[in-house]
Amino acid sequence: MKYSLREKTVVLIILIAVLIGITGIIISSQFINGLVDQTYENRANDIAHTMAVVVDAERAKTLKDAVITIFNGTEKVVYSDEWGSPEFDAYIVRFADLEQTEEFQFLQSQLRKIQDVNDVDCLYLSCIGGNTAFLYLVDGAYEDACPPGCADPIYETNQELITNPDRGYPPYITNTDPYGWLVTAGAPVYDSEGNVVCYAMVDISMDTIRAEQNHFITLLAIGLAGLTILICVAAILLVSRLIIRPINQLSNAAEHYDASSGNSGEIDKLNIKTQDEIQSLYHSFKKMTHDIEGYIDSLMKTTNELNQTRQKADQMDELAHKDSLTGVGSKLAYDQRTLELTREITRGNTKFGIIVIDLNDLKVLNDSYGHEKGDEAIKKICSMICSIFDPSFVYRIGGDEFVVIVKDKDRTEIEQMVDRFQALVETSASAEGEPWEKISAAIGFSVYDGDDTVKDVFRRADYNMYECKKKMKA
Repeated sequence: MKYSLREKTVVLIILIAVLIGITGIIISSQFINGLVDQTYENRANDIAHTMAVVVDAERAKTLKDAVITIFNGTEKVVYSDEWGSPEFDAYIVRFADLEQTEEFQFLQSQLRKIQDVNDVDCLYLSCIGGNTAFLYLVDGAYEDACPPGCADPIYETNQELITNPDRGYPPYITNTDPYGWLVTAGAPVYDSEGNVVCYAMVDISMDTIRAEQNHFITLLAIGLAGLTILICVAAILLVSRLIIRPINQLSNAAEHYDASSGNSGEIDKLNIKTQDEIQSLYHSFKKMTHDIEGYIDSLMKTTNELNQTRQKADQMDELAHKDSLTGVGSKLAYDQRTLELTREITRGNTKFGIIVIDLNDLKVLNDSYGHEKGDEAIKKICSMICSIFDPSFVYRIGGDEFVVIVKDKDRTEIEQMVDRFQALVETSASAEGEPWEKISAAIGFSVYDGDDTVKDVFRRADYNMYECKKKMKA
């Protein structure tokens, strides 16, 4: 059976157009997917390594030892795939008391700060238990957090961790029904002796970006389908050698086009000038290749700008949370800490006290000796406060006013700390030296009693501080 040249041309052009469309879709989707995957993997890896440096390794080691001790004493390990079963609940309750420890709460607070700053859903610390299980230590998630001791099997891809703990968890992407698209990475946390304590893990959801990728591929397929129709119309109208030759040239150039390398030189060299639909097709295809290259360049530029913006935001956030004169927490940091205490009160698992300290006679020092000497007095009283109380929970909320949050201490323990501070102040006030070196301060404290808010505790402490100031003036 013979076929006309027109029919052969139509069939050939249709086949070429379909091939170009499929190739373009495959190359574009693979390139964009690879670029996005690499960006997310790099971000997850960066966050994991940053978290590994920031978290308190010694507290993590203490918590890990407690989890491992309980795990080793457990006859049967129930893995997380049985979550919600009576057996799992009976297994995990063994570790419940660890959530009340200072180490757990401090590490969880650290993870949530890092989590909030980096806008990710899940940061957690994990370790290897008995060379058979992947154990959670602390999960920073606000909802559905895995409790300490929650165990996952060690899959084959991570078996190398047993013999090479420094390896960590190189970034990898998974797609499961419960969690959707996730990129996961982990970095080893080292103690002061250089030993691996645990792993800082991060999960970042990729569902949104995957949906945008699919939308882009759909639009690309529609565009290429329209281009195919245009080519078919041209094939029906043009059957002569003058038409076939430029189409073959265009097809050959398209087959050598590599979107990932941005090399459109072969297409630019054709310079087809048939003054008809074939020339229009050539220019449309040429514009499309340049648009793809421009889109890729724009995507790379946007990614770099986002990274720079994120770095600047991190620096600004760090400055906003630290008092510039003393280096302790700022008023903003204190406000955020009170929000965390409020959430803990709501969950019914908190124990804390608030101490208010006010430097006496700061205005007199400023007026008599200048603000520089007043600043020295402020820094000295801050140093004295930090020598008695945990500097991580010390905040300067006013010119001469400091607030200290003491967690997991009862009233007697707090009173003892306050007495030590007052003794230190009395020694300083009676010592020889310049007026700005002889520090005097009023102090008051209050303890959360289970029925009030953080503001109520602060008001009582502030009132007690002013009562102390009155007595000192009298």
